[in-house]
Amino acid sequence: MRPPPSAGTLAAMNQRSQHQPRKGTRVAVVITAMAGLALVAACGSPASTGPTGSAVPEGSANAAGATSTAAQAVAYTQCMRSHGVPEYPGPDSSGQLQKIGSGQQVGVSDAQLSTAQNACQSLWPYQGLTAAQQQQELADMVKFAQCMRSHGVPTLPDPVATNGQVKFVISVSKTGINPESPQIQAKLQECLHVLPAGMRPSAVTTP
Repeated sequence: MRPPPSAGTLAAMNQRSQHQPRKGTRVAVVITAMAGLALVAACGSPASTGPTGSAVPEGSANAAGATSTAAQAVAYTQCMRSHGVPEYPGPDSSGQLQKIGSGQQVGVSDAQLSTAQNACQSLWPYQGLTAAQQQQELADMVKFAQCMRSHGVPTLPDPVATNGQVKFVISVSKTGINPESPQIQAKLQECLHVLPAGMRPSAVTTP
C-alpha cells in the first residue's frame, strides 16, 4: 500500500502494538510478502499521525511495501541523530520504530526532541493517506475483494476507509473466514495481481 502514528492482512502488516489487547480487542491480520505469503496475527495497533505515536499502523499505505518503510525508518533515525538526538533508537529487527514520547527516553530535553522531530517530519515513514490516495486505495481494495469472492471466498466484505486507512473488517463468526488458513492464503495469492505493485491488503478480525 502507500505510505505516522504518525507512523500490515489480509497485508504487509508485520508490526505489533506495544499494548496487550484486551479481551475482544480486534486482531489485525497481515499477509507479508515473504515466502509463501505467511499470515501473521498481531494485536491491533492504532493509526499514527506523528513521530511521537506508536509504530506502524495497521493497513500502512506505503505503496513501496514494508521494505521501503524499513529503509525510510533508517533515514528518519539518521536525521534525528544528526539534529541533536544522538541516542535516538533505530528500527527494530522487523524494521519498525519504537514509540518515543519524551526527550528523557533519548537523553535530551523535550524541546530538543520536538525540534528534531519537526526537522525530520518529512522522513517519518508512517504518513497517513491523503483523501485522494484513500479513495484510490479503497477502489483498488474493492477490486481485490471482488476477486476474492469470485475465487471462492463469497463472504468477504468490501473494505472500509476510516481514519486515513483502508482495511477489511472481518467477523469470523459471520463470515466463517479464517485468514490464517492455507486455503485463504492461496486465494490471497491468486488475487494480489489486481493490486498495484507493492500494495497489500490489511484487515482486522472480530469474533
